[in-house]
Amino acid sequence: TEDIADITCRYPLVEQSVIGYSVMKKPIRCLRAGRGKVKIFINCAHHGLEYITSAFIMKFLYEYAGCIQENKTMFGYNVRKFYDAVSMYVVPMVNPDGVDIAVNGVDITNPYHQKLISMVGIHSFNRVWQANAAGVDINHNYDAGWRVVKTRPSPTKFSGQYAESEPETKAIVEFVREHNFDMLIAFHSQGGEIYYDFDGMAAENSRRIGEKMSQSSGYPMRVPEGSASFGGCKDWFIKEFGKAGFTVEIGHGRNPLELNQMEDVYEKNSRLILSAMEELT
Repeated sequence: TEDIADITCRYPLVEQSVIGYSVMKKPIRCLRAGRGKVKIFINCAHHGLEYITSAFIMKFLYEYAGCIQENKTMFGYNVRKFYDAVSMYVVPMVNPDGVDIAVNGVDITNPYHQKLISMVGIHSFNRVWQANAAGVDINHNYDAGWRVVKTRPSPTKFSGQYAESEPETKAIVEFVREHNFDMLIAFHSQGGEIYYDFDGMAAENSRRIGEKMSQSSGYPMRVPEGSASFGGCKDWFIKEFGKAGFTVEIGHGRNPLELNQMEDVYEKNSRLILSAMEELT
């Protein structure tokens, strides 16, 4: 939140809005940079432990806005041209409650946390928590092949009582439906891979864009399998709109990834985003 306040003050070309609220009523914030007809939607931190994605995208936005304002290139790309051609919308943290729990644990004086402890039956939440404050894995809660993975609230893999049951999911879905986005990228960690398909419905330009993203980042393209193959944000986007949607798994290791990976993660995934924007302009 402090970074968002700073970047919008420092760079007036970046605008902020609130697209919804979490289970615990935290605002889900969105940043917009660009004034073009082409629209790209990027989101991060669907999962609590994957907060490195939020750190990455904020670092990217700072440099992107700075290069535009100072008329500089970014990794060799003319980002001023992108600003004029592309409207980029970014939700840096889809799941603020889950990130807070993953970083700080639970507070037994908090009624939301008391309820959560009783539902999931555990008291140690650090280093395991991926879900929201209701114990629902948001990236299994979208209406795209939705099905039950686990049957009760859990640190991960509980897909909710029904598709789009969670306020975070609803916020993303309603926001996307309000805009005619040409592409969606959902950043997760970890694995260093790009997922581009859902149930054989990938858009015609998905492979071409995905190959450019792969070349620029060094991440291979994959088709997800098992529980990663349904109920996700990019799955829903592909199914609902028939346009190019991607899940990008940044970094390597075990979540939460150490922030000392940031330099490597930053360059690879900055190039990935910029190459995707180039393909759409």
